[in-house]
Amino acid sequence: MSETSRTIFADFIRLLRSELPDVTQEVVTEIRKSIPEYNRSADSAYDQILRISTELLLAGFLDTFTEPGAQLTQRDETCRAVGQFEAIEGRNLDHIQAATRIAFHIAWRRTVVIAEREEIPTSIVSSTVDAMLVYLEEAVAQIRLGHQQATGHADVRRREDRRRLLHLILQQPAVVPEAIEDLARATCWWPLPEEATLIAVHPEAPCTRAALDADVLVDLDSAEPALLVPGPLTEARHGMLHAALSDATCVVGLTVPLERATHSLRWARRVLALAEEGVIKDGSLIPCQDHLMTMWLLSDPPLVEELTRRHLEPLREMSDGQRRRLVETLAEAVTTRSTAVDIGERLKIHPQTVRYRLRQLESYMGDSLDDADTRFSLDATLRAVRLRNRRNPGRGTDPRG
Repeated sequence: MSETSRTIFADFIRLLRSELPDVTQEVVTEIRKSIPEYNRSADSAYDQILRISTELLLAGFLDTFTEPGAQLTQRDETCRAVGQFEAIEGRNLDHIQAATRIAFHIAWRRTVVIAEREEIPTSIVSSTVDAMLVYLEEAVAQIRLGHQQATGHADVRRREDRRRLLHLILQQPAVVPEAIEDLARATCWWPLPEEATLIAVHPEAPCTRAALDADVLVDLDSAEPALLVPGPLTEARHGMLHAALSDATCVVGLTVPLERATHSLRWARRVLALAEEGVIKDGSLIPCQDHLMTMWLLSDPPLVEELTRRHLEPLREMSDGQRRRLVETLAEAVTTRSTAVDIGERLKIHPQTVRYRLRQLESYMGDSLDDADTRFSLDATLRAVRLRNRRNPGRGTDPRG
């Protein structure tokens, strides 16, 4: 290469380097848009890995021109780490290879645009693109190596054993404790905890497996994904789950003795269904313990309908509007035991109107409201009806919490 060509080439590389921040952002944006598995929140492990590895690999490519003798150790280590991450997340190399193709096409297009704008000789552009292809092939080879190394690692091989263990713990009818203990000891060296916390996860929700502690039992591939965290949910465990499931709609079940794990997961899944129906607010790491009464009150919808019919039978002959107003007042009176003034403030009506409606209710329902058992049943029924009315049948929960 002549001195003139070397000068043009050096200027060309400097121009490409000046474009690195924009190219990096374009690559990250396009990968997140094109590959849903990588489209996570900005503070997630996925986003950090995607952004940092893109920056390192793009800058590393340009360094091969400015420092021809430089070692590619950092590039190779980065690529192997990416391959290992993909293996830990339980994926093959399809997604990461698609991501590298996206990065290449964006870098290639930007290279051509700059070359045309600056009138860079075709020979220099061709040699740059050829070097880019070689660099990409070497990077993919290192990613593949990292994936193979992680796949052969004992911790990854043990994942399937622990998934089978989770299934055995949750099996119904329950198996004898000795069978669980034998599998835990024989296949995956998992110390049986006295208590466990179950997590119900939306089937389409993203999860960063690499963020999970090694002793967490995981099944994210079934129709109803679940995790089992040994012991109570400490602050450290909660932070771990937040890192893994921050973008996922999921429910943290109750901490229970290991032999009751099936019940904890069943309740967590019920709360997850209520979030999907719109009865409770969805999100990440919804505490099951905050919604036990809601779950109980809505555990038998036909029974709620029957209790509603029986309790409100005296109001059956009223017009829809009149019945709605009286039931609204009745619900406030029974569930809050408040004064007419307080009820009026909540319903935005005059206290005298409240008193008039309560007298109407007494005339229709007689002295049944004075019976403690009837009031309790009516209270529970009206609360259940209020919760049930939050449902949105056509609603589909976004699995990203």
